[in-house]
Amino acid sequence: MGIRTGNAVHFSIACAMIGSQLSGLEDYFSEKGLLAEMVRDLATQYRFKEADVAVNVADDRKTGAVYLTVTGTSAEAGDDGEVGRGNRVNGLITPCRPMSLEAAAGKNPVTHVGKIYNVVARAIAASLVEDVPEISSAQCLLVSRIGSPVTQPALIDIKLTVDGAAISELEHQAKEIAERHLYRIPELIDDFVGGKVQLF
Repeated sequence: MGIRTGNAVHFSIACAMIGSQLSGLEDYFSEKGLLAEMVRDLATQYRFKEADVAVNVADDRKTGAVYLTVTGTSAEAGDDGEVGRGNRVNGLITPCRPMSLEAAAGKNPVTHVGKIYNVVARAIAASLVEDVPEISSAQCLLVSRIGSPVTQPALIDIKLTVDGAAISELEHQAKEIAERHLYRIPELIDDFVGGKVQLF
């Protein structure tokens, strides 16, 4: 996952390593460091002044819990990621507008950001249009941060179309609406479990 802010870029990289190709735990962390260095070098080549690179942030050196795989794909764990193209929480296929490729149905309602953020982003955009008369349309993009609570995304990107006002005048209201929906995520989990949320 990559986030660009001006001349700075942040990458969160999930890179499972094939266990049979490593000599041990230290070899794993050495390869992980080399990967981060390679990405920083690439960022420099593309003229980014700052490059923050995080690789496999859920690793725990003390317990030896690291991101290993046998074959190099998540299919070995029954997670092949195949979903229909129509499985969007809004029921639309929108190739010319921003959309997530995550399917929300069947995913963990507590931690799966592909499920949670699809619903929350839609709710934020809907509230912006419903609650602020000057906003005629809204788009919301949420980017997760591995290792952080789902209520603390790495990025909230909101794009507005407004009538009769400058966007700068509506920034505070937009921020409040977004924060309100993020704060409500724990309640949203109960709504998922209770079948109260449309997922496709």
